[in-house]
Amino acid sequence: MELMTKTRLISLLITGVLVAGTANAAKVYRWVDENGEVHYSESLPPDFKEEGHDVLNSSGIIVNKNLSLKPPPPKEPTKEDRKELPRDASGLPRPKALYSEVEMQRRMDNFLMLRYESEQEITDAMNVEIKQLEYDRRLLRTTRESMLDTYRGEIKQAANRQRAGLEVPQKKSKEITQLRSKLAESEVSLNLLEKRELAIRAEFDKQLERYRYLEKEWSEESSDS
Repeated sequence: MELMTKTRLISLLITGVLVAGTANAAKVYRWVDENGEVHYSESLPPDFKEEGHDVLNSSGIIVNKNLSLKPPPPKEPTKEDRKELPRDASGLPRPKALYSEVEMQRRMDNFLMLRYESEQEITDAMNVEIKQLEYDRRLLRTTRESMLDTYRGEIKQAANRQRAGLEVPQKKSKEITQLRSKLAESEVSLNLLEKRELAIRAEFDKQLERYRYLEKEWSEESSDS
């Protein structure tokens, strides 16, 4: 009887050791690095042993409630971060500007003076763009007038059928609807061309004003030297 009791006791002890060993082997640490990224590992890095972390068992259950997982506090923005441009839709930082505003303006001024040798050249360049725009506008208006004639003819035929007590075919009604939609699109396109012309004139007026200013400034600098 005593022998059986000792044997059973030893068996229980061995079982307890095995269970304890299995529990230790299944221990998983969950911790956060300085970048806020969560990691899972069987052991903690030396630098993180004193930091907040969770201890989980093989089932993913937290077994040590005295330790909590806390992300590192946000870093104070540096001077470089404050100068950073707003991030794009992907969340990635936008590339930093290669030149300052002053340097960029100087480069644009140099390009302007190299591109044109006189005020008349700026006016001529503007007229070339407006002439191309006028060609597009004329083509669009011609196409629209043709569609408008067709639309009016279809409407007249449909009205005559209705007055005669006849039903307008579904196919014909669909064609009339499509023509009306195309006419509306062409009207929008014409309005966009009008806005484009205004934008072209405004841009060249700006270039012309800047050219006059630089020409006067450079002329004064040459006379002073």
